[in-house]
Amino acid sequence: MDKYHIPQHLDEPFRLILWTFDEFGVFFAPFIFFLLFLNSPLMGLTIGAGLLFGLKKIKGEQGHYFLYNLVYWYFPFLMPLKATPPSYQRTLLG
Repeated sequence: MDKYHIPQHLDEPFRLILWTFDEFGVFFAPFIFFLLFLNSPLMGLTIGAGLLFGLKKIKGEQGHYFLYNLVYWYFPFLMPLKATPPSYQRTLLG
């Protein structure tokens, strides 16, 4: 019995069912919204599927961490990182 889980690839993201967390949220957020507020789950599923298709297309062309890099660069208050300087700080020394 293995005590530790060793991923196949170093950059392999954690998956929830079949999708990563961002894909899962993009697919199910419209579904939950349309189900609870507008009582139209089918519309939520179609919009979620369209958004998921677009997200997978972006991630397939640009890489898995492209959207995280955009959020770090343009919305640093949404994703504060401890080990990296803020994105608005252009010169580190001098």
